[in-house]
This record gives sequence, structure tokens and C-alpha cells, in this order.
Amino acid sequence: MTISETVEIESKFEVGPDTPVPAASAFAPLVADDPVVHELSATYYDTADLSLTRHKVTLRRRTGGDDAGWHLKLPSEAGRVELRLPLDHGDDVPDEFVAAVAGLVRRRPLAPVARVDNRRHVVLLRDGEGTAVVEFCDDHVTTDSLVAEGATAGAAGDWREWEVELVDPSQPRARDHLAAVATACTSAGARTSSSSSKLARAIGPLPDPPDRGVSAVRDALREDLHRVLDHDPAARRVTMVGVHQMRVAVRGLRSTISSFAEELEAETGHTDIDLAAVLEELKVLAAVLGKVRDIQVVEHRLGELAAGYPEDVVSTLTRQRLRVELGAEERRAGARVTAALGSERYLDLLDRLHLLVELAGTGPEVGSSDGSVLGPTSKKRRREAEDMILRGVDRQFAKFTKARTRTERDLESLELTLAQREELTHVVRKRAKALRRNVGALRESDGLTVAPLRTACQRLHTVLGDVQDSVTARRWIRRIARRAESAGESTFGFGVLYEHERGFSERALDGFENDAATVTAAYRELSESRRAARRRKKKSTKK
Repeated sequence: MTISETVEIESKFEVGPDTPVPAASAFAPLVADDPVVHELSATYYDTADLSLTRHKVTLRRRTGGDDAGWHLKLPSEAGRVELRLPLDHGDDVPDEFVAAVAGLVRRRPLAPVARVDNRRHVVLLRDGEGTAVVEFCDDHVTTDSLVAEGATAGAAGDWREWEVELVDPSQPRARDHLAAVATACTSAGARTSSSSSKLARAIGPLPDPPDRGVSAVRDALREDLHRVLDHDPAARRVTMVGVHQMRVAVRGLRSTISSFAEELEAETGHTDIDLAAVLEELKVLAAVLGKVRDIQVVEHRLGELAAGYPEDVVSTLTRQRLRVELGAEERRAGARVTAALGSERYLDLLDRLHLLVELAGTGPEVGSSDGSVLGPTSKKRRREAEDMILRGVDRQFAKFTKARTRTERDLESLELTLAQREELTHVVRKRAKALRRNVGALRESDGLTVAPLRTACQRLHTVLGDVQDSVTARRWIRRIARRAESAGESTFGFGVLYEHERGFSERALDGFENDAATVTAAYRELSESRRAARRRKKKSTKK
């Protein structure tokens, strides 16, 4: 079946049971239609541990109203993407939606977790030309939480809320109209809702993992895996942001495992988890995501670059060939992403990663150095957790320094081409990125100076990342230009784009040494703050 897709941009407000609905004049210059009443009933589905809800995904079967059907709501940059299918499955979740959230659900069953009944009074608001702009809903809600007792504390019962939603977010001034209607709601006595959705209010706040704070490594792995899964649904749909963010998260998870491999090896030795194999699988996954991500970046980059030249320099035919060639390659790479994320191999990897999170922190190596039992909030536990993260920072900085020293030596002593310089500095970029991930787990506590190192790593990574994007763009320009030449087309415009990108990379690399030196200086600043903290601790102990 064909899935319909819309972008949902809305605002929700809490109101008392007797709060009057704003008068039609309060919405001026928008004109209000007569209200229409719908009786809605929705059953929400999730896993037993509410995995969908934890990743801000909503799956429901709703009857009543003019959009009855199965609805799957996914987070997006613009708001929420809502996918819809008709009511042709009874109470069975459609296979299409199971596939869309397979990374979050894995092989676990989906079952009802809440029921929400809603008597909805809908007022459609139109602009001066009669176009529907905003939908105002006065919702009288009754909920029943079906979550297993003790899992979470919902607010089952009755309440009332107002919901205002854009009919078409692409319309001119759509967000201005939404803001004006929202102002009318608050002026009438409404308060911005404290819950993100009716489901969230029905099942209540989600509890934190009971073992949070017990192990720094476990917390880091859990956060990294959560970030990977946050972007899984969007990556399956091959959105530019989703693919990019999932690739970043996969690399971050791989970096965390590598940084704490020594501790994790000790804790997984009695299991069938092969850390080297897990790291290799993550590398393969990042590469699959990287293919489509690179194409998307190049397509956007060269499209903007070509648009900046007159047509007698970069012709319409040149621009069209860029769009066609890169578009076709993006579709092929996107199909590989969809296949990879829909495979049993990927689900097996997720199973191993979840098990790895459970095992992390179970050995004495990650707890007290003397093997004693520590409470999750004890000062000693927090100190040893911080020390472990700092050891990871030290390891990554050693790798960064080795790559930087070798690269700067070769840049100074050898007559290198631009391509050779780009390849050398790309290694430094990867080391800076890994260092930044470890530094990101540190907090500005106990006098540690963390921010300068985090900022310096980000700056170097961004600069050298732009260089790598230029490298990829030039590779595609050459490839497409050869095809254009074979077809008898002029390649002058491709040459212009290539030289522009080449000059960009040359200029970006000019400041490489200074940016790299800033990272080293910031690490030394962090190290000095660590030594100062230890001296203060010794003085306080003597007292």
C-alpha cells in the first residue's frame, strides 16, 4: 500500500474544563469556519520498555474523524513527519510501519500501551483568500494507560487541551499565522502544554535507567547507542539529516568502544561478544551511510556553487548533468542504506550492542580500584568514573599527537601535491574527531578546564571536514566531466567548478598547523587543571 506523508507542525496548550474558546474575532485577520465535532479513539503501540516513546516515535491506530487509519509519527528537523496507512489490518500493526521502526523494536512484539479517546471540536481558520491555514482543535480527552504496572506513572483520566496545527507548512507566512493563533490561545487563558503529546501525558514520565551513574563506560555506550537509534528511522527514509546524524552517531559509538576496549575486553571475555567484530560491523555500517551522505553533500554543494556562476560559464546543460548523475547515484546509494538497515545482520549487531551496554561496568575494573562496592552516587564512584573518561581522553590525544607530528613532518620535508596533503591531514581530522567525542563526555567539574579543548577539536574537525567535502566534490566533478566529454558536451563549466573547489581546499589547509597547535595547547590546559585539582585535594586532605 502507498504510505501518505505529511509534515506536522503544531502547538499544544493546557486549559481548564471551563475555559471559554477564543472568540472568532480573536483569530483575525484569519476567518473561522463553523466548528465540526469528531469522536476519535486511538490505541497506541510500543514495546514493553517503551522504546518508541523513548525515541520520540508515536505509533497509533485511530478511528473517527477525517484521518482515521494507522499513523506513525517520526521526529524531523521541521517538526514531525506523519506517515499514514488505511485501516486494513485490523489490530495488526502494518508491516510497512514495523519495517520503518525495526531498529527501535528489533525482534520484540508491539503491543497496546495506551488508549486515548477524544471529543474534538475543530475550527478551520482561513486567510483572506479563503485558503485553510490553521486548524484549531478543542480536545476533551479521556486516557487509559495500558503499560505494565510499575513501569511508569501515567495520568490516566480526563483533561482538556487546545491544539493548533498548520494545514500546509509550505504556505507563505504559515508560521506567522501559527504564532498569532498561539498568542490568541494564551490570551484566552491557555498555558503551553507541559507534555509533548497525549500519549506522553497518558503514560507519564519515563524513568531513567536504574543503573545510571554506576559505570562511566556504560553511560557513554548507552548514550551513543541511543543516539544511533534516534536517527535510525530518518536514515531508513534516506533523509539528508537522518543519514548524516546516524553516520556521526555510529562513528561516535565506535570511538567509545575503541577508547574503552581494555575495560570492555575484561568484561566480555566470558561471552561470545567479539569486540573486534563489533567494531568492524560498525565501520561497515558507517561506510554504507557515508556513501549516500557524500553524494547528498556533493549534490547540495555543487548545486549552490553552479548557481553562483552565469550560464555562459556554467551552462544549463552542465547543471542538468550534475543533477541527473548525482541524483541517480544518490538513489542507488540510498537503496543500499535501506537494504543494510533492513537486514538481519543489522539487527544482530543491535542485539550485540544492547548486550554490550548491559555488560559494561560489571567488572571491578570499572568500579572501585580496590574492588570495593560503591554506590552509584558516591563521591568515590564519581571520581573513578571521571578518571576513566580522562584515561580515554589521554589515549585519544596520544593518537592525535602521533598523527599530527607525522603529518607536519611530512608537510615540511616533502614536496607534496595537494591530494597528498589532503590525505595526510584527513588522518589528523579523524584523530581530532575521536578526541572530541571523548572530551564531550567530560563535565566542567572540580576545576577541570574542558571547554577550550572541546572547542579546539571542533574547529579543527570542521576545517578539515570542509577540505574532505571538497576532495569528494572534485572526485565527482572529474567523473561526471568524463561522461560529459564522451557524450560530446562542453566540459568548460566542470573545469571552473573544479578549480573553485581546488582553491577552496588550498586556502582551508593554510591554517591547519595553527588549528592543530590550538588543540595541543588546550589539552595542556586541561592537564594543568587536573594537576591543580590534585594539589588542592592533597592540601584539603592534610587539613
